[in-house]
Amino acid sequence: MTSTPNREALIADLDAAVQETLAWFAGPGEHSAARIDRWGARDVLAHLPYWHDATAWGIASAAHGGPPWLISGTADEVNDAALRTRAGESAAEITAQLRQATARLLRVAREAPDLDTVVFRFTDGRTLSAGQRLEMIARHWRGHLQQLQEAGR
Repeated sequence: MTSTPNREALIADLDAAVQETLAWFAGPGEHSAARIDRWGARDVLAHLPYWHDATAWGIASAAHGGPPWLISGTADEVNDAALRTRAGESAAEITAQLRQATARLLRVAREAPDLDTVVFRFTDGRTLSAGQRLEMIARHWRGHLQQLQEAGR
């Protein structure tokens, strides 16, 4: 079972990464022309809700003895689908969705009996635990934020 201090540290770090990134989008990133490869700032923002929701679904399923969430494509394929799903939505709408998805994710992470339980399964057989996902999300958000800030200079 994941220890409470470790759990709270993972949750606090994820929440801080989200808040830092959303603050950038609400400030200098609101009208940023920064690009990361083929993605503009809005595209970076638009792919994030899916991963929060999928992680929350995986944690909630595992907490009740269910299966891990199946990631049925590559990260690029899933991200492209997430962008198509949010076509036409404003950054403000996506940000509101992200705030809801983050609240859900933090709640289920706090309620999960064990963050060492596998919550993601990939078609190639790889798996990730809830704790690994929380760490990965915080790192991912901060990486995107750094890339956007550098590209905007």
